[in-house]
Amino acid sequence: MDRESGGRPRKVLSEAQVRSFESRYGVTLPEDYRTFLTSVGDGGPGPYHGIWRLSRSYGPRDETWWPGYLATPFPFTRAVGPDDLGDDYDEDGLVPGSMIISDMGCGAFVRLVVTGAAGGQVWFDTLGVDDRLTPGPAFGDWYGAWAAGGPQADTA
Repeated sequence: MDRESGGRPRKVLSEAQVRSFESRYGVTLPEDYRTFLTSVGDGGPGPYHGIWRLSRSYGPRDETWWPGYLATPFPFTRAVGPDDLGDDYDEDGLVPGSMIISDMGCGAFVRLVVTGAAGGQVWFDTLGVDDRLTPGPAFGDWYGAWAAGGPQADTA
């Protein structure tokens, strides 16, 4: 549950607010996520600890997005594990083109890829736990499975 919203969806964003974010970061958000923001709410209940507000999506590890961070294509299309990363990689430099949308707990996050071949997919970011990035479904499918009370599309 999203503790900040008290378990309720937050107020929806206007198209102008979403366009402002997109313009600021040089991206076009995936359509199903845009629809969520403008029709359901700017965060609220969802898988794990809920869906973050758009304004919170660039933290905690992403507070220092460099210019072009979101516009830089996400570099992966398949799962990434410790053998793929080497010993000395930069977690923050590894995931451009994506933003955190949910906290899985214990240093793990759900990311939404906004640019690159995997654009629109959620990815399970357990880099801080076990050095893995695992692809998931499109945002709408992931959130829809949770909202329908069906199989939780929230396992990495």
